[in-house]
Amino acid sequence: MEYPHYLHDDKDGFYYPSTLDMSKPIEPSTSLDYGHRRYRATSIFSRTPTLSFDIEKRGIIFPGPLPECGSYVWPKIRHVVFSAYRRLFSLVFLGNLAGLLYIALNFNNGKRVANLSTAVAANLLVAVLIRQDFIINALFSILARTPLWFPLRVRRSIAKLYEYGGVHSGAAVSATMWYIFLTEEITRTYSKASSNGVYLKHMNAVLAFTWIPLVLLVLVIVFALPGIRRRFHDYFEASHRFGGWTGIGAIWIQAVVFTDSTRGSTSLGMALARGPSFWFLLTITGCIIFPWLRLRKVMVRPQRLSDHATRLWFDTIKVGWCQGFAVSDRPLLEWHTFASLPEPGHRACSVLVSNAGDWTKKQINQGPHMLWIRGIPRTGILRIAPIFKCAIMVATGSGIGPQLSFLLGCKDTPRYRLLWSARDPERMYGRELMGLVHRVDPAAVIIDTQKTGRPDLVQLIYELYVKMEAEAVFIISNRKITRESIYALESRGIPAYGPVFDS
Repeated sequence: MEYPHYLHDDKDGFYYPSTLDMSKPIEPSTSLDYGHRRYRATSIFSRTPTLSFDIEKRGIIFPGPLPECGSYVWPKIRHVVFSAYRRLFSLVFLGNLAGLLYIALNFNNGKRVANLSTAVAANLLVAVLIRQDFIINALFSILARTPLWFPLRVRRSIAKLYEYGGVHSGAAVSATMWYIFLTEEITRTYSKASSNGVYLKHMNAVLAFTWIPLVLLVLVIVFALPGIRRRFHDYFEASHRFGGWTGIGAIWIQAVVFTDSTRGSTSLGMALARGPSFWFLLTITGCIIFPWLRLRKVMVRPQRLSDHATRLWFDTIKVGWCQGFAVSDRPLLEWHTFASLPEPGHRACSVLVSNAGDWTKKQINQGPHMLWIRGIPRTGILRIAPIFKCAIMVATGSGIGPQLSFLLGCKDTPRYRLLWSARDPERMYGRELMGLVHRVDPAAVIIDTQKTGRPDLVQLIYELYVKMEAEAVFIISNRKITRESIYALESRGIPAYGPVFDS
């Protein structure tokens, strides 16, 4: 079976005539099967219109070049400096900052330490809950039911749900901010008592277990900074996991010891239960422990597709629409999350793994037969796509996996068009996967980059967006392509969504 691909053979640049009516499609020469032309491509950040390949099957070509940005500075401010992720972060952080100023100015009695402790625990609880699988699945399930008659601007804002990581980061940084002031308050109180010759109960223990969590919280935040996280991702994971666990444990000890030193004649249990921070810490601990209670080792059937990709089959795992899960061969050290392809009618699914590093390369070459999984499947970004009447679904390489997971379950709602760019996709990913692609979208646009070179993806997306009269674009690719493409589209008024790579 032959699959149509979008190729170019022209060597020279092509320019639209200045007198061309841009509102009408061009009919290519009848001697060509597709009528593809190669255009001069410039950086997607350039003010010059970026031209690339004309795309539409059976020779209908949309002639519109990518429109220019009205301004170079404002899109950077609007879509980078004030992205949804950063707006959520700022909303959480500034709200906490206002609360901190209020407490600092109005609570000068003995309740200041109690209020600071409650604020720390409350923010840690928010940071943990927003990453909890049940919460994420519930949020996507609720907001994915947004009616199509809602104004497009409202639906575009709702679709930014996937940037909930801003809430996680904002709450974690806020908790650290509160804890700094809590540490200062406790240290000052105990130092003042010591200088006056008064020895308070458990003084040394309270001071030690107050400073230990602060050091750990700062360490976690430092390794979570975007530049450090990308460069030292393994250390980021280790600091988040082991630093977070140790920090919560130390906060527990600090809370118990400090409460015991100030409880008077009240029993320790009663004194702890009276404070909100105790219940917050109890909930945090439960959220951390629960996924590990579902840690299990499962059988895997590897299907090696090529030296670049493999498909791992899980015959005992049932997943829902647009869901994925994390797998590992060293559960305490590293986890890798993949979108899954469910098998309708069966308790089974598969994940597509392409060569993107040492771990994925090992899975392709060695073919694992057992892997660890934990928790429950988590809903991904594409679950929110049905709130749009029509969407352009874009994938590069193994990003076709999440897109297939969505398209196999969406039942033609919304209308969509799939654009997939990959190197020799049939050889790399197999005829079976190619068959799935053409099953979910017989008119899918497939770019074989081995024959065409890397296409100007933004121009292709724009052409499809206009032809399909779409309302949104969803991109699943690597970090560089995803971020640059989303910025290029959003800076031109086209709503685009994709992973934020914040974990």
